[in-house]
Amino acid sequence: MKKVVCFLVIMLLLLVACGGASDDADTVAAEPSEVEVVAAEPTVVEVVVEEVPTEPAATATALPTPTEEPEPTPARTLITSEEEMVGIWLGTVAGESGYLMYTADGRFLVALSQDALAAAPLVSGEYWFEDGQIYLRDLENVGHWTECDSETVGVYDVVDLGDNQVEFQIVDDGCNEGGFTRSYLFTNMKQKWVAEPVEAIAEVPAAETLPELAEALQSIADTWVSEIGAPGVILLVDAPDMNFKWQGAAGMAKPAEGDPLLPDDQFIISSMTKMMTGVTVMQLVENGDLTLDDPISLYLPAEMVTQLLVLDDNSYGAVITVRQLLNHTSGLGDFSNGEDTDGNGLSDFKDLVLNEPDIVWNETMVLEWAIANAPPVGQPGEIFNYSDTNYQLLGMIIESASGLALHDAYRQFIFEPLGMDHTYFEFREAPDLDARDVSHAYYQGTLWNEMDSHSYEWGSGGLVSTAGDMNMFLRVWVDGDLFEDPASKEAMMEWIDSSDAGAYYGLGFYRFVLDEWDIPGLGEMVGHGGLFNSQAFYWPEQNVIIVGTLNSNEPSLGFISMMIEVMFTVQEFSG
Repeated sequence: MKKVVCFLVIMLLLLVACGGASDDADTVAAEPSEVEVVAAEPTVVEVVVEEVPTEPAATATALPTPTEEPEPTPARTLITSEEEMVGIWLGTVAGESGYLMYTADGRFLVALSQDALAAAPLVSGEYWFEDGQIYLRDLENVGHWTECDSETVGVYDVVDLGDNQVEFQIVDDGCNEGGFTRSYLFTNMKQKWVAEPVEAIAEVPAAETLPELAEALQSIADTWVSEIGAPGVILLVDAPDMNFKWQGAAGMAKPAEGDPLLPDDQFIISSMTKMMTGVTVMQLVENGDLTLDDPISLYLPAEMVTQLLVLDDNSYGAVITVRQLLNHTSGLGDFSNGEDTDGNGLSDFKDLVLNEPDIVWNETMVLEWAIANAPPVGQPGEIFNYSDTNYQLLGMIIESASGLALHDAYRQFIFEPLGMDHTYFEFREAPDLDARDVSHAYYQGTLWNEMDSHSYEWGSGGLVSTAGDMNMFLRVWVDGDLFEDPASKEAMMEWIDSSDAGAYYGLGFYRFVLDEWDIPGLGEMVGHGGLFNSQAFYWPEQNVIIVGTLNSNEPSLGFISMMIEVMFTVQEFSG
């Protein structure tokens, strides 16, 4: 019995200590002698026991009383039926916006502009509700988020935020790899109802002639390999008004290894990069980081600017504007395609690139070479002169105005928002590891890919891409969805008359008027070509985009001949 009493005494003392009889636990632990004294005098037990009921009253303020309960979590109001989702919604994610349409028959469509929802959605699929949750399944994806197969269904709660706004909260979605995914977008996007749904433009039935059109386009690609000698041809034709999209290839990705070229293979786009440079500048204009008529001296080192354009011992570099670089009216010479002092048919710089293939160029080295070896052609604003020097300087201006490396600026302003997952900057970014090696391109018969010296291209031509990515970029540019302000695209189409009939230049884009080439009935093309007969052009008269490459600089301007052949072929089948 005595042992039991001692045990109870000790337990009571511990209970009092833990319950707050002493505010200093260290003090209790430091005085073990009190335990021994109490245990030796059982009479103390009665005293302690009598006071136990009053002790918690003195210490209970530190603990919640039985009547104090946690604040209840506000109940969420959920959208739980198709009827509540039907309509067009404006979605916003991290300051970017797009449109989603949910139809009464369980379809969803995604586009960057409201008008494109019916005519040319970037993603379409089906949706339905089960047990109060929305289910999403992708069916067609031509470029908005990382492609997701139709077997992977996303499950979300749709939370009603009030004021005609909803927010999706993820329950389960396997489309979550690759960065710009369905899971990322829906989890972070708020959607605001803006309009009733519209009827999708009726699909044009696949006419009996369309398989023949596909066969005719493949024949064009095959002929350019077999009869004209292109090492490899990629060709894409996107004609939504005809409900027709075709992509094909011919020839070899790596001729020396007998590796066939595939339609989705990457290729060097060279001067097609200028379109990206122009769009990035216009994004900075919209952000207020620069203006088109700013003198370039605001963004470039003074020592460089004073050396750029010297005529009769007078420097005009400081008065060159950003706009004049973009439309090639700066008066600067073209370092890349300029003088041919030895008369061998190659510019002096191209000779250097071919003869010293191990040089790794950076933008400063290129500008130093240009200043020393590419004399100016006139004062700023006097004359159109296509010049890679202009776009090397624009790359430097983008870096100065944005605070980003040029490749990061392209990625932030264009590639990531559009989901251009197979486009990257050579020598500045790691290649796309999920893709095959970049298809081989040849300059005067020399394999360009293996020469470090083509690192010079940078802002004037440093990108690798695919036909699919370039089609996506050009279609969004055509629709005006790359910009917040329509005036940005309009500024890019303020055409300057070039020295060649029928050829006009805007801000990173060419315009070819075929009537002025004595080729009636086709209209015009807007876009850009590249060194290896790569091309991405929009044909307004048919709402058609043509993208491709010959992977060779020979024949000169061969891409134009191939495009015209494609245009006549498509026109024949367009009805």
